[in-house]
Amino acid sequence: MTEPTVNSQIKDAVQTSTNWALGFAPLEQGTPSTSTRVSAGGAIAYDKATQAAALSVQDAADYQRNMLSISTTVQGKAMAMMLASGGMNEPALVAYAMALVSSFAAPIAAGLAAESVTTAVKTFPRN
Repeated sequence: MTEPTVNSQIKDAVQTSTNWALGFAPLEQGTPSTSTRVSAGGAIAYDKATQAAALSVQDAADYQRNMLSISTTVQGKAMAMMLASGGMNEPALVAYAMALVSSFAAPIAAGLAAESVTTAVKTFPRN
């Protein structure tokens, strides 16, 4: 049985696209040197990593917004409990204090998450 033959143009096209995608394509006049050139695969990986990083920063902002909304609601409910009872009662005071703590912690947590994501993107290998 004979081996199937593949058109040489198809072989060349596959080899050229593979070389280009992996960054092995020969340098032509006007292209950057091999030390500064980024392969298409590396560029795609960097693009996907930064896209994931952007989504995680967005999630951190959503977390902060949700926590602040919840803590504001708890503070309002605790204040209503204090006003309804005519003074400071312990459950309302504890709820109010916990809501204040969570409203302070939410921006700190979101900021730390955003900072770590930014550091990860800055140190991501680009080639």
